[in-house]
Amino acid sequence: MKKLLISVFTLLFSMVVLSQEQVVSTRGKAKSGAVNVSIEQLKEQKLDVKTKFNLAQKLYRSRIANVWPKILTSSSTRWVSYSEDWLIRRQVDYKKSKIELSIQHAKLDDLDVEGLGMHTALRAHAEKQLDQILRMTVVEAFAQDPALAELIGSDASGEALLMGALFDSVKPSDRMIERVKSSLLSKAYVQYPTVASSVPSVNLGTLSTDFIIPLPRKFRGLPSWLIKEFKASGLSSKGDQQVMQAISYASTRNNMASADGERFGLLGLSLDSVMAVQPELLLEDNVFSYLLDPRDNMSIGVRYYLWLLNEFGGVRKSSKRRFIVAMAFYLGKDRLLNTLDAQDIGSLNKYSIKSLYSELMGSGQLTGKEQAYLADLVDYRKKQVMGA
Repeated sequence: MKKLLISVFTLLFSMVVLSQEQVVSTRGKAKSGAVNVSIEQLKEQKLDVKTKFNLAQKLYRSRIANVWPKILTSSSTRWVSYSEDWLIRRQVDYKKSKIELSIQHAKLDDLDVEGLGMHTALRAHAEKQLDQILRMTVVEAFAQDPALAELIGSDASGEALLMGALFDSVKPSDRMIERVKSSLLSKAYVQYPTVASSVPSVNLGTLSTDFIIPLPRKFRGLPSWLIKEFKASGLSSKGDQQVMQAISYASTRNNMASADGERFGLLGLSLDSVMAVQPELLLEDNVFSYLLDPRDNMSIGVRYYLWLLNEFGGVRKSSKRRFIVAMAFYLGKDRLLNTLDAQDIGSLNKYSIKSLYSELMGSGQLTGKEQAYLADLVDYRKKQVMGA
């Protein structure tokens, strides 16, 4: 069934070819596509991707619903995958900073094949699963999710790890991985299901035992090897670097395997942001492979940030300009100005950061996700004194 689903998703995610002229990508490979991407073409591509993604998600969720009482799929702040028989679920929760390994009771007896006792067998299974997650690349993480797998091509590659924030190197040694694994397991615990007496009937087979692995504070920030990409991408100011970290936190909680059909990768980049700084990339067959690689995502994100910083050059105070740019990074320049009914960039000087935030949140025009992003941005700023 899972192979059938992936085949269906492959068909669904076949991309629209725009036109046939020569263009050279940032990866140095010649591709077919129009030299100029029109707004109409951008809208068509966005609608095409979102429609197909939503349909793939619907099929995926319906399959999960046949096995699990609660449907969980990957999101901007969560990565989820299921075993071949759908009875084991692995989840990395970036908001709650934990890994959760859930095993349905129908599967539990299969774990203790050596008769060591259920608790021992469960811990051995969790250790094996954790080892796989710690060694998993971002590309492999996407391949685990049928609704995301076809966003990247079959030839996609990359060495960045899904759990890269736990390591000081983009490619940690086996010794480093074993050390981190041992530390994580020392704080892990088992959470057994409880059934309320008021529940008339419960399918005990669908209940799950959860192995919870809390993640350290370090996991909540960007890894040092990725922060080094700031300077390589042209971002030398410490204040600007703090803002980029705030954007990553507010967009995805630093989830390197984030995608929802509209926003992609670590910084939650939209196709509009790509259109602003590198429109020819939209014509590449591997556009999503590029957006979903953490270092490539950061590279184009920095370029978009610097472009916005220039666009909002009319805002005189640097700390305020950075905060406005951080908001526009997610909302978009035009949407931010239209929501504020601002005639030009200079009119933003009358706002304080607090009044600007209040005006946007009280406008009644923002989606739930947009409001959550702005709230997280303010929360990060309070904790980190962003852009001071």
